[in-house]
Amino acid sequence: MEENVNFTSPIVDEEEMDIDWAGYAVKFLRNWRFIAVCTFLAAVLGVGVALMQKRTYTVNVTLAPESQSKSGGGSLGGLASLVGLSGANLSGGSDALNITLFPEISQSTLFLTQLFDVEVTPYVSPVQLKKGAKPAVPISLFQYIKDVEDSGLIQRIKDSLFGTPDDMEPDTLNIAQLNKQQRLVVGALQKAVSADVDKKSGIVTIGVTMDDPWIATTLADTVCTRLQNYVIAYRTKKTQEDLTYYETLAEEAKDKMVKAQAAYARSVDYDRSVILQSVSSAKERLQQEAQLASEIYSQMAQQVEMAKAKLQEEKPVFAVVEAATMPQYPNNSRKKVVLAFMFIGFCLAAGWKLLGEEYLFSFKQQMNDRLLDEKQENTENDKEQPIG
Repeated sequence: MEENVNFTSPIVDEEEMDIDWAGYAVKFLRNWRFIAVCTFLAAVLGVGVALMQKRTYTVNVTLAPESQSKSGGGSLGGLASLVGLSGANLSGGSDALNITLFPEISQSTLFLTQLFDVEVTPYVSPVQLKKGAKPAVPISLFQYIKDVEDSGLIQRIKDSLFGTPDDMEPDTLNIAQLNKQQRLVVGALQKAVSADVDKKSGIVTIGVTMDDPWIATTLADTVCTRLQNYVIAYRTKKTQEDLTYYETLAEEAKDKMVKAQAAYARSVDYDRSVILQSVSSAKERLQQEAQLASEIYSQMAQQVEMAKAKLQEEKPVFAVVEAATMPQYPNNSRKKVVLAFMFIGFCLAAGWKLLGEEYLFSFKQQMNDRLLDEKQENTENDKEQPIG
């Protein structure tokens, strides 16, 4: 038995599309107790989730590094001309390290392990101090993160199941072979510390997220300072080596100059009345050696001053646009979590009573009617079939 199915949408009267607001209001008033109970239960669930949720605080530091010009001119070129070294090659090559590598540096194990010894102090509010709370004792960042991670529920379950390993010595640090606890702290720091670089403006934003506002502020300031020192040390490594080398040569030249001048002075004092040609030749030789040693020392001293000037020029300068300040409010507000659960509970309860319950009843009724029709149709077909 085939039926013609019409897939065209019938024209619906505009009056049928009107929403019966009065009917929904009546349904809402009739079921307000159910909606209120569901909202209250959702609020209780939200309070439980909010209390279990760890409160975190984020501190951001914004830096604006100077644009480095690698030309040999400028103030350094002027200084070279003043000391008579205008022909010296003072131009630097291309830098392998620039601000675009700040995110990679801040996430590197070498950089993060250098933060283990940072001394931090948990925050105790003035209100708590007035109530008799004791001031917090400063501890190392390694010990603080270790205690926080060990106090977590998941970590306690892991320790109870698999046990606590014996290699927990935080004093011995080997970058090539970190123990389990050190790897745990490095992983926590990789999640807590971040660096973002705006390639267009060159602005660097360093962010630190911790569960303590004052520790987050201290760590953000420390990361900012050590990241700058890390970059400065890299940028000035070659120049610092040159400065040390020139200082060594200058000290050696000075010692030779002093010895040569002393030898020439002794020759003049003791051989003043001697007129032998050999003695005069020895005096001239000592005098020339003293003059040569003095000239070499003068050149080495100039090289030292030039290296100092170049070292100062190579140091990058970072302008702190936004300093580290302690946040007043956490990232995840517990009130917002409770309100969100209440709103979701209210919407689900109201939607169920206003629309869902009626739709489910209608759907069940349609399914029952369809099953009944199919049953009657099958019965009629059985009666129409002839008995063989």
